[in-house]
Amino acid sequence: MAVKYGKKVKELMVKEIEDLFTKEKGLIFSNFENIKATEMDEFRKKVKKSGSKHMIIKKRLSKRAIESAGLSDINGVFDVNKNVGVTLIKEDPVAIAKILMGFAKENKNFDVTAGYLDGRLLEKQKVKELSELPSREQLLAMVVGTMNAPISGFVGVLASVLRSICYVLNSIKEKKGEGGS
Repeated sequence: MAVKYGKKVKELMVKEIEDLFTKEKGLIFSNFENIKATEMDEFRKKVKKSGSKHMIIKKRLSKRAIESAGLSDINGVFDVNKNVGVTLIKEDPVAIAKILMGFAKENKNFDVTAGYLDGRLLEKQKVKELSELPSREQLLAMVVGTMNAPISGFVGVLASVLRSICYVLNSIKEKKGEGGS
């Protein structure tokens, strides 16, 4: 049963959605239909755990909010005949893209359509490429490993020099032991 809203309520809803669109770091749009509620709940929990939020918005309201937020180039990227999902990116865009693309792989009725990040429209392929990047934690580990490599090499060289000295001293000791008998 469809709920009827008054014009004023719809205007307030559009304004609230517009505020969300303009205040967040980025957005990823999706279309879906016929997905079990339990699967959507699990999906939302993953998104929430990563510090973001997934919402389902009425198609007409989302179109109005997108236009009034100045993001009108997004309007053509989702199917108006399916449910529209919007994931608000609050922290790590790579982590959110990974979650969305993973869910799309598992559910054929879920389709990531586009994204909006740092003032630019991301087509579906760009969102997919974003999901294939290393996560923030992986990048930090790479940086630490790179910073650690010269130190590890230096320690290895010092250990090698000490071993060489020990071999020389041990060899001298053995020669003195042989000659002294």
